[in-house]
Amino acid sequence: MNFLVLQHLDIESPALIGDLLREAGHHLHTVHLYAGDTLPANTDHLHGIIIMGGPQSANDTHLSYIRDELLWLEKRIGEGVPMLGICLGSQLMAKAAGGSIMPSPVRELGWSPIRPTNAASSDPLFSALPAAGLTVFQWHGETFTLPDHATLLATCPDVPAQAFSLGAAQYGLQFHIEVDASIIENWIALGDSECAHLGSSGLNILRQHTTTHLPDMRSFCRSLVNAWQHACADNHNKRSPL
Repeated sequence: MNFLVLQHLDIESPALIGDLLREAGHHLHTVHLYAGDTLPANTDHLHGIIIMGGPQSANDTHLSYIRDELLWLEKRIGEGVPMLGICLGSQLMAKAAGGSIMPSPVRELGWSPIRPTNAASSDPLFSALPAAGLTVFQWHGETFTLPDHATLLATCPDVPAQAFSLGAAQYGLQFHIEVDASIIENWIALGDSECAHLGSSGLNILRQHTTTHLPDMRSFCRSLVNAWQHACADNHNKRSPL
């Protein structure tokens, strides 16, 4: 299968998500939007789109590539193309589908628990989310309102919009399931604002939590990507002419 990756920063790659898809024999092509790459006009050949994170805001419509991406995503959502949005990617999906972007009531930096909603139990991807919840890695300062036709699949008290679905195989995740310890350390090294917010004690706690919680999150990532690729295949067969 063919997947398109929309990347907004060189250090925010699909990481484990991409590794798992390649290991399954699929092909990934990356569009570096921040570097001037263009979006394809025709997506009939694509089985899915992966929209990664970045320091931009989905409200940055003064940036031509963000403005173009929102319009492009709105069309792809309407066409029923499968997609998986991570952090900024989920916010772009939400805005393209009619939601709003605003500062998060809590700046989520580090590890925090999410829990499934009632709708998650019947969802192909989020039925694997433990009923007791899962501690996931967060690195964001904005959140979004849920589009009218979206289904909330994971939540937490401070920032309720954590994961949602739009159509078949269209998912947005506010958190980063793709990271490993080296990626987290790289983000810390380059994240002056985030480090200032956390302070030395906060960074120490973050690193301790990485050791504790990373294995379970990566296990969930494997389950989610496996289910998503099967949903993408089913969706593409339905969209393709006989």
